[in-house]
Amino acid sequence: MYDYVIVGAGIVGMAAAYHIRRLSPHSKVLVVDQNPGIGMGDTGRSAAAFRTAFTSWINRVLAKTSIDFYREVQRKGVDLGMRFVGYLFLVPEENAETMRKVAEELRTMGIAVEFYRKLDAPVRFRVSEDEEAREMGLPDVAFGLLVKEAGIMDPEKLVRYYYEEYTRLGGEVKFNTRVENIFFAPKRPLGIPGEPFVWQDVKVAGVETTNGVIEARNVILATGAWTERLMDALGFGLPLKPRKRQVFVVRADGELRRLLELGLADREYGPMFILPKGVYMRPEPGEGTFWVGVADRRPFRLEEPPEAEEALWRYGIYPVLTKYVPAVEGRVPQNAWAGHYDENVVDYQPIVDRLAEGLYVAAGTSGSGIMKADAIGRIAAYLALGYGKAELYGGVVVESNLLRHNRCFEEERLVI
Repeated sequence: MYDYVIVGAGIVGMAAAYHIRRLSPHSKVLVVDQNPGIGMGDTGRSAAAFRTAFTSWINRVLAKTSIDFYREVQRKGVDLGMRFVGYLFLVPEENAETMRKVAEELRTMGIAVEFYRKLDAPVRFRVSEDEEAREMGLPDVAFGLLVKEAGIMDPEKLVRYYYEEYTRLGGEVKFNTRVENIFFAPKRPLGIPGEPFVWQDVKVAGVETTNGVIEARNVILATGAWTERLMDALGFGLPLKPRKRQVFVVRADGELRRLLELGLADREYGPMFILPKGVYMRPEPGEGTFWVGVADRRPFRLEEPPEAEEALWRYGIYPVLTKYVPAVEGRVPQNAWAGHYDENVVDYQPIVDRLAEGLYVAAGTSGSGIMKADAIGRIAAYLALGYGKAELYGGVVVESNLLRHNRCFEEERLVI
């Protein structure tokens, strides 16, 4: 009998497992995952960028405490691939006033931002003179807004860090084990066949998997895009939906090399560019490439396995990208992959909650799971261990039920 079974060996599941073992060394903890290794779901398919710039106070707390923790881990000699290259938002005229207000909010919070009216780089601010751009409804860029406390990291190195620390503390892992159901037992068993009945109070008793039954007193679902399917099967209506995301890799040679080495926040490398219409370019200095994607609003769906679609590049990303960054003209991706976001469609912020006695969920990261995983993992650990308060890195203390599913937060306005 395990004290805790965590379903999902991605970044949130491994962070939660590590913090449970750290806080409760005597608890018997098991992580199960349907894949043959850690981080092989959506964690490994992430664009793996991070920022502390959010309009929602809780998102800022989750991101800042997590990023501060990662920075400290790297400072102590564990390479997480962190580089503070910054985010450069190319703000269209129509959003200029809103983003100026956001910039002032960020400055008030102590987050360094800078404005750029032009760049010494192959980026076009004025596209309205281009007939095709006008036909597409592409706006001119009013200014570039650089957020310095942001950057990129290696998700595989990060999840590996948590896995190694967790197993060093005695935690167990079962791979190639798919959870098919969560089963319950009556709190006061009567010894009657067929229990539990609808009139009995129940508690979690374990999980049914492709490798048999695993008994557990507590189960934590850190299942990302698969959470909706499990929640629906259990009868819990949470506002979580899987949204497919795709990344296309473009080699940064020629004029694009200048963009890769622009050096605004980081002295050596260019920032992550967020263009109008949701297209982004994320630098990958080690490869000499840009990872390109788009925050599109296509239908929610869970695709297994998710595949990158050449049509999205050709008809969705490329026409926009080449208007603002002409150096991309004529290029084709050298690689591509796809994954999912588990999106909280109400306020785009995570849910960490106790749904029934012994049943917990930590999901709904809405595309920012990497940058908030440590804080989410700590909150899940404290909540599952029965603490009323959770201490995040740096001594920040919050209520353990802060991220309950029926809370009332301001909606995040800076969504990518």
